[in-house]
Amino acid sequence: MSIVFQSLCLALLIGALTVACGKADNRPEAFTPSDCERIKHDGGETEICGQPQTIVAIGPSVLELLLALDIQPVGYADYYALPFTDFDQPQSQIPYLGERLKGQVKKVGTWNSPSLEAILKLKPDLIVGSTLAHQGQYSLLSQAAPTLLFSYGVKEEWKAQLRRLAEVLGRTEKAEQVIVTHNQLVAETRKQLQLAVQKYPQVLLLASEQLDQELAIENSDSRCGGLLENLGFRVLTPKNIDTGTRGVNNISLELLPELKSDWIFFLAWNSDFSDAGSDLEGQQISAVKQQWQKNAIAQSLPASKSNQVYFHSAYVCRALPGPIGTELLLKQLQADLLQAVNSPTQ
Repeated sequence: MSIVFQSLCLALLIGALTVACGKADNRPEAFTPSDCERIKHDGGETEICGQPQTIVAIGPSVLELLLALDIQPVGYADYYALPFTDFDQPQSQIPYLGERLKGQVKKVGTWNSPSLEAILKLKPDLIVGSTLAHQGQYSLLSQAAPTLLFSYGVKEEWKAQLRRLAEVLGRTEKAEQVIVTHNQLVAETRKQLQLAVQKYPQVLLLASEQLDQELAIENSDSRCGGLLENLGFRVLTPKNIDTGTRGVNNISLELLPELKSDWIFFLAWNSDFSDAGSDLEGQQISAVKQQWQKNAIAQSLPASKSNQVYFHSAYVCRALPGPIGTELLLKQLQADLLQAVNSPTQ
């Protein structure tokens, strides 16, 4: 936990104890023990009374789950320090998920540095966050409201998380509908891309913000790599590189010519959202794409020569591992590969 966050939390909890710890006394209805249930989650076990109505989402992966259930949060913290005081126009302010938000949402800091002060002002009855960023802050967040933490999953762990959230929020039927629709979409896309898999079976999955500083390669154990493999592609990685449990590791650009890929799926990002404007996708990929086009080694690869290097924002693949991100990613793959398959020059 950061020193700044810890100091702020302690000050707020001492100065606003009646807000954080006495919150239950201010509820419009008194809950009996039968109204309360202990909910197990990836970060521990939390008692929740009644059905939460005022929810804060810390991170896009949990916002994705809430929106999949048609739940609108009152507060949100993104991965990045987006240049807005509040999300008064979320459709144009929150990457990729904003168009699914129906009204204003209060900004409550960032994913790795949530603002307890902003959260307390909203008087939530549920906070949803991530074990990766918030396990150390769990007890403090729980002083503000019951808190559920979920792990970041690369192998469709989101399905179990969605079901757990749905139990708490009274949306179990909706959760099952989302999962069925997701499974059908993946199966349909697999059929649509059969010819692409036959013609271009081997793919490199790369990721970078600055090509001259760091380049990562992913295998089928990663979020995107697993989806590509599920569609029938073979995700290439050097034998001597350990990609770990999450399927990601750095690689030297000089090693890429050794990997004979038919095409490349490139995850690019730009941490500076200040000038994103209306073309978020373009802003995220433009720098890396230009660097790739100017690099002699990159341009020597068969995929570059055949114009089959596809750049997309890493945000969709990495920040949104659930059903909404998958839908967006599948649309990107269809647009890229079906055009290549149908091109007379390919």
